[in-house]
Formats: sequence, C-alpha cells, structure tokens
Amino acid sequence: MIKKTLATAVMLSCFAFSSTVMAAGLEDDMKTLGKNYKAFNQATNPQAATAALNNMRSAAAHSKQYKLAPNTTDKVTSSPALFEQIIVEIDKAKVLVQAGKLDEAKKQAKKIAELRDQGHKHYMH
Repeated sequence: MIKKTLATAVMLSCFAFSSTVMAAGLEDDMKTLGKNYKAFNQATNPQAATAALNNMRSAAAHSKQYKLAPNTTDKVTSSPALFEQIIVEIDKAKVLVQAGKLDEAKKQAKKIAELRDQGHKHYMH
C-alpha cells in the first residue's frame, strides 16, 4: 500500500515538474536533462526510471527549438538533429524499462551521455 502511494506521489510530482519544463530556456532544459539522467541512473524501479526518462524527453524536445552555432569549424550535426538523436536514445531506453529490463536500459542510456558530451564539445562557448 505504501509503495503504491509513494509511486503515485512520485508520478504526480514528476507530471507537475514536466509541465514547468516547457517554459524553461535552453540552460534550464540542459539542467533538467542532466538532473533526470542522474535520477534515471539511480532509479531502482520502473516508475522512477520512466518518470526521469519522460522529463528528459520533454527537455530534449523543448531544446530542439534552439538553433545553436557550433564553436568549431568541424562538420557537426545540427543542434536540432542532435536533440532528435537524444530523443531516439531516450525512447529506446524507455522501451527497455517498460519491458522490465532496467539494467539493460541503463546501459543503453549511456549513449545519451555520449551525445550530450558531443554537443557540449561542439556548441559550448
């Protein structure tokens, strides 16, 4: 009973938090992405993992509206395409979580961090 109540409270708070993500700027989106990536990796149950992935997806989707100029002359993926790749990886991890494969999802989600690091390398000034 307590677990169900706690899970419901977590889901409701995540829903409330995710609605505030839509009003955030790029910096806030990146903080949300990082914070929820950490929460996802620390998740011990599918509900918490799914909530973190949903928040990450919302932040990445919101970030696609920002067109960033690379700080390098190297050929790089456009910023909206990079955010789209992050969304694809989040969706892959979510499918694994829903299939009851949380540990496998955490391994899959390492690609999210790799894409984030790639973006930081090319777009941070």
